[in-house]
Amino acid sequence: MSDTQTAPASSGASIVRGSLVSLGVRLLDLPSRYGFHLLTAAALGVVQTGNFYIVFSTMVALAGFGRLGIDQALTRQIAMDVASGRAGAVRPAIKRALTLVVLASVAISLLLAAGAAAFAQYGLKKPDLAWPLVLGALAFVPQNVGAALAGALAGLQRVGLSQMIYSWLWPAIFCVAAIPVVLTGGMTVAHALMLIAASFAVTALVGAILLKRSLAAVSAGESAGGESVRETPRLFKPGLSLFGLEFTKLLITSAPAIVLGIVATSRETGLFALAWRLALVVNLLISGVTGMAAPRFASLYARRDLAGLQRSAAQAVGIVLCLALPCTICMLLFPERLLALFGAGYGAGATALRVLALGQLAAACFTAMPELLGMTAHTSVLYRINFYSVAVLLIGLAVLAPLGGSVGAAAAASLAVAVNGAIAAWAAHRLLGVAPLAALWAKASAGLSRDTRN
Repeated sequence: MSDTQTAPASSGASIVRGSLVSLGVRLLDLPSRYGFHLLTAAALGVVQTGNFYIVFSTMVALAGFGRLGIDQALTRQIAMDVASGRAGAVRPAIKRALTLVVLASVAISLLLAAGAAAFAQYGLKKPDLAWPLVLGALAFVPQNVGAALAGALAGLQRVGLSQMIYSWLWPAIFCVAAIPVVLTGGMTVAHALMLIAASFAVTALVGAILLKRSLAAVSAGESAGGESVRETPRLFKPGLSLFGLEFTKLLITSAPAIVLGIVATSRETGLFALAWRLALVVNLLISGVTGMAAPRFASLYARRDLAGLQRSAAQAVGIVLCLALPCTICMLLFPERLLALFGAGYGAGATALRVLALGQLAAACFTAMPELLGMTAHTSVLYRINFYSVAVLLIGLAVLAPLGGSVGAAAAASLAVAVNGAIAAWAAHRLLGVAPLAALWAKASAGLSRDTRN
């Protein structure tokens, strides 16, 4: 597995090359992550799949509180330190981040384990899910340690390695371990959750090994004359600011399934969960490009290169739109066929998939705009944007999920995604003069004009 290092930030085409490599790496997410979803759905059936995703969505929502955005703050800090020649600050920042993440993750694990029975009985009205919720708590520490290690790798511009740890390695390990269980017909919700925890543990170990190797180059640079810095890195406060963005994404990803678990049947939850996972193919493209662009934004802003910010943001949006349009068109035209890949009975979620595909298309139009604000020290604005987005999501779920089931939850999620991206894009234009959609339109119009004249 090769990593991805970016060229100097001043290179106009570098983000295109780097993003394409990053996306190529991220495509490994398709067989691993969708193998994970396919194995789970095929082995458990619609109803038990619904129960699994109620627990899994709860895990996704709560896991963020064990990171508190510290992994993203670490990416930003390391990228700025390296760009400023402060090589001596890198290792203290990583140690500080890992300490904070472990403490927060242990606390969240204990809270979920202690409150699992009450939440299953009185919140979800599904007491059988108490033990699966306890098992889900086992994954928080290895999952979040792995995320912190991935954040450090991203800050060092090892984006390919970072995305491997963040994204596709744990589901790949899950698939390899789960196939024998599925073939023998012994897969249960509890088995799936224990395999997830074990997969995160192996992934964190791999991440630690890769980071140790990557730090060797930083140590060499420091000994060759880089500035040595011994001050304690400030990660908690910046992390909380960036956590607002992450928490918004986590809620949009997980809250619909949790709310459906409360107000609807497990079958309805299962239909939504599989449609949502299929729609998130577009999110893989967005996050792949964003993973490359985010540390680049921090480096460009440290140099006050606003023209470079505009160019990089426009390239990020353009790449994702070119790749996302064919995906969303397929989801809009053939939703039943796509959902049938997961097994019998899932085709009933076709309308929800269409609604979710429209939301993901909106997200593609605003690729990396919230991250641009977070990486350029506009975290107070990001706070407000995240608040508005969460409010839209929760109000939409409260009104639409009881009325429309999976389709109502899909509408609420898509509306929140669109609001988050649109307001972030407007703020980026107002505060930084960055308008990627306008830049892409101007470039396309100029190209058409030249073709017409020729």
